[in-house]
Amino acid sequence: MLETRVVVEPSRRDGTTSRPDPWPRMWHALCSLPLVAVVVVFCLGRAWKGPLYLEPLLAVPPALAGIGATKPRRPLIYGGISLLAALVVATRSVDRTPSLTITTVIAVIVVTAVSAVGAVLSSRRNQKLADVMNVAEVAQRALLRPLPRHVGPLELDVLYLAAAAEARVGGDLYEVARTPYGIRMIMGDVRGKGLGAVEVAADVLGVFREAVHEVYTLAEVARRLDASLVRRDAVHEEFVTAVLVEVDPEVSAMTIYNCGHPSPMVLAPAGRDDPKDDGQAHRVTVVDVPLPAPPLGLMSLGDCSGASRRLPFKPGDELLLYTDGITEARDAKRRFYPLAERLAALAGTSAEGSRPDLLTRLKDDVLRHVGAPLDDDAALLRARAVGGRAANADALAEPGSQTLAPAPGTAPL
Repeated sequence: MLETRVVVEPSRRDGTTSRPDPWPRMWHALCSLPLVAVVVVFCLGRAWKGPLYLEPLLAVPPALAGIGATKPRRPLIYGGISLLAALVVATRSVDRTPSLTITTVIAVIVVTAVSAVGAVLSSRRNQKLADVMNVAEVAQRALLRPLPRHVGPLELDVLYLAAAAEARVGGDLYEVARTPYGIRMIMGDVRGKGLGAVEVAADVLGVFREAVHEVYTLAEVARRLDASLVRRDAVHEEFVTAVLVEVDPEVSAMTIYNCGHPSPMVLAPAGRDDPKDDGQAHRVTVVDVPLPAPPLGLMSLGDCSGASRRLPFKPGDELLLYTDGITEARDAKRRFYPLAERLAALAGTSAEGSRPDLLTRLKDDVLRHVGAPLDDDAALLRARAVGGRAANADALAEPGSQTLAPAPGTAPL
């Protein structure tokens, strides 16, 4: 049985583990302060000749204890202690201020009851929210199924970075399928957000999972996806940017078909073809096609003849697919994240190529660049060729590639 792996993470500023929250203990102490103050003043009341009228403060502890409580136990405990204190105070002050004493006891009882009822209702709301989150998690697994760790000679890794901590699904989509024509992948981004984007993403993935096993070329797969979006009874100008990839079963080459999506990147050992290179860095190639096709849903409006490109993909090479949530992430000075320049440095080196935690390092680097949670969801898919027949070593690079060395002065983080 293949090991599956999928990571869905909220957008956080750092990757540290969460520590116990000290706020509950501080809040419990704060709830006790009015009660302690009344008791202390009452005990020292003989030194004060005039009335203090502090008894109403005994209704404050159960009110504070009910804030954020998910069970009625806490407000009931504080209310019981406050009521006991009110009765003790009443034995000594009922002769001087009988109406205030009776009002204090009634107030403590009413506030305690309201706080306990509020805690019960809050518990029910939290349970409903937990049920909704569970349903969302199931929907996320149905939409973005966990990918196998290995598909044929490819080693896969995927990371979905949600813009909100509560998010589970969004408009970004990805899938990998082994077909009679090769290993085929898709990375896409639906225009818009919310449930409408999730619905479109589910439809696109459903058509893709069927079409990749039936048609011969990626161009035909793209046309099937485009036709499915056109037939949808949906809002005007609904479209999806996507890039389709087909890897040769023997990992000698791959084909890219781009429909208005950010260009994929290929990482290769820098010293593999150049004996003068020490092999400690990676060469990053931005794989552009001659002319990207329009996004899915709008392909009939433009020329699709230059949207495809075939290039070598040798063992040890790595393919990175991503959405614009990565490349459009901006820092405080509104500068975009330089993915191509940072990727080679972040890849590092290991016995088998780049670091196995590349996607996690890349995620942390993006969040450091932004300095705040991302404004948009982001998906990353990494495919590494670990076996198969090597491609022709003399294959020439095709026009449209941008080869970038690691940024000067930049070291792996």
